[in-house]
Amino acid sequence: MAEPSPALLVWGCDPGRQLERAWLQALLGTLPAVAAWGAGQPLPPALPEAVLLVESGLLRLERSPEPARLQQLHHQRHQRLQRLAGVAHLGVLHLSDEEGVDGDSLYPLLPPHTVVWRNFPYPRHAGCRAFPIGPRAEFLEADCQAQAGQAASRRPFPWAFMGTLWASGSRTLAASLFLRTLPQGVFYGGRAFGRGLPLPFYRQQLLSSAFALCPEGDRHLDTFRLYESLQAGCIPVVVDQRAMAPALLGDLAPWPVFGCWPEALAWVQALLRQPQQLDATQRAIAAWWLWRRQSLAIAMRHTLHLPLA
Repeated sequence: MAEPSPALLVWGCDPGRQLERAWLQALLGTLPAVAAWGAGQPLPPALPEAVLLVESGLLRLERSPEPARLQQLHHQRHQRLQRLAGVAHLGVLHLSDEEGVDGDSLYPLLPPHTVVWRNFPYPRHAGCRAFPIGPRAEFLEADCQAQAGQAASRRPFPWAFMGTLWASGSRTLAASLFLRTLPQGVFYGGRAFGRGLPLPFYRQQLLSSAFALCPEGDRHLDTFRLYESLQAGCIPVVVDQRAMAPALLGDLAPWPVFGCWPEALAWVQALLRQPQQLDATQRAIAAWWLWRRQSLAIAMRHTLHLPLA
C-alpha cells in the first residue's frame, strides 16, 4: 500500500491567475494539489496532517470590487477553513496582498497556530512570515539558468529597463537619466502591467544586459523585475527612498542600495570601466541569490512541516 502524501496544496484561489505559482513550486517542491475555489474540486474526505492553503488578495487590488464579490470571497473562505479546522498542521500562503487589507479580513478566520507566509510584510501583520514574490515561470526554466552564467562584461547591453511607467515612483526619472548617459541600454516603457513586451523577448533582453534597473513598483520595492534580474544573472540597480530594502534583502546582499538615481548611475559607470570587478560583483550576487533561495526554501518547508529534500 502506498504511503499517504505528507502534505496537500489547496488552491483557495484560481491558480491560473497567480504569477507566483511556479515560484511556490520551486520553493516547496511538487505537492499533490486540489482546487477549492469557486466551482473547483471538493476537498478529499481524508486530509493529510499538513495542508497548505493558498489564498490571494488580487480581488482587493481591483479599483472598485463589487461588495457582492467580496462577500462571496469571505463566505467561500469561511467554508474552506471550517473544512480544514481539524488539520494538524495548517499553513497559509497568502499572495498579492499588496496593501495588507486582504489579511485584515482573512487572518481573523484562521484557526489558532496557523502558520502564515505572505508576500509584502506589514507591521500590523507582524505574526506572519514574509517571502518575496519571486520570478515568473519563464525565469525558472533550465535554459534561462544556463544562459544566466554569461559574464556581465561580455553582454551586449550595459543596462536594461522594461516596465510600466507608473505616475507614482521614480521609474521615468531613472530611465531618462540612464538613457542620457548610457544610450546603449535597453529601454521600453509600458502603459499597463503585463501589456508590454512578449515575456520571452523581455527575458532575452535581461539575459543580454549587465545591469537591470529595479525601481519600486506602484506600491513596493518587491517586484518581479528584481528577482527576474537575479535569475537572469544581471546586477540589480536598486534605489530605496522608503527604507524597504533591509526587510526585503537582509544585510548580506553583496551590492549597494542607493538613496538616489544619480548615485546609482555613478556606481554603474565605475563598474563598467572595470570589467574584472564587474564580473566579480556579478558572481558574488549570483552566489548570494542561490544561497537566498535555498535558505528561504528550507525555512518555508520547515515551518510548514514539509520534507526538507
